[in-house]
Amino acid sequence: MTSGEQQEALLRSQTGDADAQGKLLESYRLYITCIARALQKARALPRFEESDLIQEVLLEAHRSFPSFRGETVAVFTGWVRQIAIRTLGRQLQRSRGLGDLGHELDDLAAPDSSPSDQAIRHEETAQVIAALACLPQDMQEVLLGRHLHEWSYAEMAQAQGRSEGALRVLYLRALRRLQEEAGKTSRV
Repeated sequence: MTSGEQQEALLRSQTGDADAQGKLLESYRLYITCIARALQKARALPRFEESDLIQEVLLEAHRSFPSFRGETVAVFTGWVRQIAIRTLGRQLQRSRGLGDLGHELDDLAAPDSSPSDQAIRHEETAQVIAALACLPQDMQEVLLGRHLHEWSYAEMAQAQGRSEGALRVLYLRALRRLQEEAGKTSRV
């Protein structure tokens, strides 16, 4: 879903269109996945069931939607991010008994930058993730592997049964396609 389609779905959702709301929330699945993986990696957190977390975040966003007062996709993206971070903190506390981790993650949901800076950053992140979602699965995997997980080409080659050279070529093609797709989503 492009940012223009997301904006339209957001406006329709605010007038009570349940189908538009479902599509809007579903368009954030990859975004939520990236947030969960990045937080898990950055905080050296234990492994968790990703699909359960994503479902929990989407359900919480659905339940909380009547309280959302923003009007733009950028504001909505920040709102979803906060829900994802707080939900991750609660889930980790329940499943792993990690004490005050929830408070530490809550601090991430409200960084010190200005609201307009946050909105711009959230919009840019959402555009990149929307562009990433348009790529074939193998391109998504190589980009996320290199940038989110920081895997070497050798590690990915062994896991995927490909040569390092093939993965390097795939990575470069994926970067080009990501740039093309990001250009399309930002023009909409």
